[in-house]
Amino acid sequence: DGLGALSEDAVIAALNGKDEHVRERAVALAERLITRSGANSQLTAKLDELVNDESPRVRLQLAFTSQSSLALGGTLARLAQREANNHWISAALLSGPPVAVTDALLPGFVRDRPRAKEAPEFVAKLIEMRAASTDDRAALIEFVAQPGGSPLWLRAFGDGLRRAGTSIAQVDTEKKLAAVFARAAVTLTDGRLPMATRLEAIDLLAVAAPAQAREPLTAVLAPGQPEAVQVAAIKTLAQQPTAEVTASLVRAWPHYAPKAREAALAALMAREDRIVPLLGAVGAGKVAATDLSAAQVQSLAHHKTAKIAMLARTTLAAVIPPSRAEVMATFLPAVSTAGDATRGRALYLGRCMICHRAGADGMALGPDLITVKTKGREALLTAILDPHKEVAPQYIAYDVTTKDGNAYTGIIARDDATGLTLKIMGGAEVALPRANVKGSSSSGKSLMPEGLEAGLSGQDMADLLTFIEELK
Repeated sequence: DGLGALSEDAVIAALNGKDEHVRERAVALAERLITRSGANSQLTAKLDELVNDESPRVRLQLAFTSQSSLALGGTLARLAQREANNHWISAALLSGPPVAVTDALLPGFVRDRPRAKEAPEFVAKLIEMRAASTDDRAALIEFVAQPGGSPLWLRAFGDGLRRAGTSIAQVDTEKKLAAVFARAAVTLTDGRLPMATRLEAIDLLAVAAPAQAREPLTAVLAPGQPEAVQVAAIKTLAQQPTAEVTASLVRAWPHYAPKAREAALAALMAREDRIVPLLGAVGAGKVAATDLSAAQVQSLAHHKTAKIAMLARTTLAAVIPPSRAEVMATFLPAVSTAGDATRGRALYLGRCMICHRAGADGMALGPDLITVKTKGREALLTAILDPHKEVAPQYIAYDVTTKDGNAYTGIIARDDATGLTLKIMGGAEVALPRANVKGSSSSGKSLMPEGLEAGLSGQDMADLLTFIEELK
């Protein structure tokens, strides 16, 4: 090939080779021949046979090569039908130019709806790509509007439209999807239906017009609703940046199950225009200051907007932790106090595992506790009580704001030309497209908040220190 002497006969011979590595390289070289000289019927026929090759390496390379020529569109489509649920090969199938990929692959799944339902995630990616890359969306609307489809498909359609700078309300001029959303609203509010069915309805309403989705989503914040339904409804409502949503989230506070309360706090903390009503609710006694976590209290008390920080320090004065010097003096005797590792493990599970791993337990957000156990008890105590005193660069917290008004605090897990990924409290990751990032900043502090010692005695701290020291 380097000498320009490679022939189609030689490549075809290699495509028939016994070794999978030889066949894999031959598929890659066939792409070069096709690019240079055009498609040869004998060569393309042989490549098409490899759709059923026993080697996944060969099929993976075939997925890339099949995008090099329109003559291989049938091969690409047949491979997609076979490999739609294969993580790596399906990613390769989707790696070409969006319009070309969807032209080749989407029609087969549209015609064969049962097969499409067997690979809902792959078809959802095709739908999102198509919606984002073309103005011809009539066929997509027909497809996602049919009853019995996957909620992923309609969600993907909405996501693709957002990437294209438009929405379902703007492109669905004939209101073919209105009936879908109306059915979803009825389904969501019917408490007799299975939980999974109601959660699917919330997925559908996530891409409906805000006015159409708000009422049914707000209705399931009422008392007696399943916790999972409340959580999903809150997360979906939180995407609507309106004062009505903020008022609804605060008004329903007494009815929330524990995890729904966490979701509501996260939604209210994510936008500056929701923080002031939240603090107002705390000041009026509608929300208890103790319902906020130590991290949330710290975030509000040190908020970058002076007005919010001042209001938070006044409203949350009772739960803002005392100075670190005072706290260190209080707990210093724990360094020399004998502890119980079993009791210490219970404290770790209740207060620390959300960010730190200890053996097989916990989340890998902050340092693994096994890696810090040799620091000595006093250094461990300082790290627990004064987490901002010494912070390794990889654990510095960043505040990131988006162009749609949301704010996130976390550790940067990925930062490149395409986007930013933050690891936040609890170990979850938030992926933000670069185009939606407004700005980021850091004060050099740890994501770990001050005040985690609240409610602990000196003996409790000694138990926790002993548990960390004895980790294996």
